[in-house]
Amino acid sequence: MRTALLALALLLPSTTEARDLREHVGVGFSNQFSSSVNSISARYHLPTRSPTIRMSVEGTVGVSLMMPTSAQTTYNGWFAGARLLYGLVAEDNMTLYTAIGGALASLEGTETVVRLQPSMGAEFFLYGLENLGFSTEWGLNFDMGKTSTFDSVSGGPAVAVHYYF
Repeated sequence: MRTALLALALLLPSTTEARDLREHVGVGFSNQFSSSVNSISARYHLPTRSPTIRMSVEGTVGVSLMMPTSAQTTYNGWFAGARLLYGLVAEDNMTLYTAIGGALASLEGTETVVRLQPSMGAEFFLYGLENLGFSTEWGLNFDMGKTSTFDSVSGGPAVAVHYYF
């Protein structure tokens, strides 16, 4: 009888709630859209009174470790910036969000540009790893250099991993 009750208890699904990250700090790794400069990032989820408003701030700093080895290989520079993330939908163990960011970036180590970075993404948590968030994002980089117009636009997917304390 005990074995049957134990087996039945193991087969019943457990209930889950949306991951509430307010007032939590996440430290991790992220890459930038269509760039070989990867970065270390920290996210802080702001405390809000409303359960439907979920806002976060993120700071990122990255340096390329690739050094020129020939005329065809270029130095890929550095990146430092901040973003504001706004949670659109909070599901069980997943959040859909939009983000807007600004940064200073070095393009191939030759020119420093101001970068605007609109994006949208999803962060999800695996069952049993509730403090480890995996993110995937889609967005654009708008780079402004010495001229007042957009010098380049690039975009693509990005991924990140953050551990929350």
